[in-house]
Amino acid sequence: MNLAHSAEQYEIEAAVNDEHFVINGEKFDAKTYCMGWEEGDMVIFVDGSAMGVCVAATLYNVTRRETCEVWCE
Repeated sequence: MNLAHSAEQYEIEAAVNDEHFVINGEKFDAKTYCMGWEEGDMVIFVDGSAMGVCVAATLYNVTRRETCEVWCE
């Protein structure tokens, strides 16, 4: 299954220190670090909500082809 074509993609609007991200106008904090994730990268919410209505989420970075766990604010 190709995740890049199976779900809506969102652009990382802001990224600070590999740990703080703004996606879809919502703030997310990495549980550890999402190394190298940058503004402009495209992500898919594998688990959790792009609307920030979650405790935690799993993001798949389409650009870098890797996942990262984040906290929803």
